[in-house]
Amino acid sequence: MPKLPKPGSRLARHTRALSALLLILIAGCAPLQEQAKPTANITPNSWPAHQVAMQALQHWQLKGKLAYRNDQDSGSAWFDWTQRGDSFKMYLSGPFGVGTVTISGDSQTVTLSQPGRDDISAASATALTRRLFGAPLPVEQLRYWVKGIPASTSASLGFNAKGLLTSLEKNDWNLRIGRYTGDIRGPLPGKITGRSDNLTFTLLLKDWSFPDDTPNPSFDR
Repeated sequence: MPKLPKPGSRLARHTRALSALLLILIAGCAPLQEQAKPTANITPNSWPAHQVAMQALQHWQLKGKLAYRNDQDSGSAWFDWTQRGDSFKMYLSGPFGVGTVTISGDSQTVTLSQPGRDDISAASATALTRRLFGAPLPVEQLRYWVKGIPASTSASLGFNAKGLLTSLEKNDWNLRIGRYTGDIRGPLPGKITGRSDNLTFTLLLKDWSFPDDTPNPSFDR
């Protein structure tokens, strides 16, 4: 069995909170098929085309910084996230003095790696959170949120005067999205803040790059 920190230790709390946030960040699930709810604002005429353009972005490298706070702890770290279709790899550096944490996977398997510990794998990010924490955590969203679009048709949305997404409510999550910057592919967010009942996070998206727009199913994790 993989060796985990003692449940009551500060490192264990940091590791669990960090792992939960990472799994939310990199999960590669398809958008949920649900009935649409009324949006917070009138949907701009430009929104459908923008959403389609952002959904088409499947291959990227994104660097930035994330911070979290829950009822017991807080922390921050730099991340380097590569996404190729359903395959991904994310490095998180400098968190809590435990070295680099890596989460990688695809539509078949997700693996959490930490220095000096056995890898932990599961069939999906949801299954991995259930294994780590005893309960599933929401893991479908942020692959879409970082592009300024919802992961589900049932989210309640708010827009700015330019027709870009600035607020999103879905189940227990409340998001604010802003600091959009221009790109030939369309405006991309620079900051996301999220809040649920037991977790608050801030995500600063500092460096987008699109090194290969051609699908590459052999992406090396």
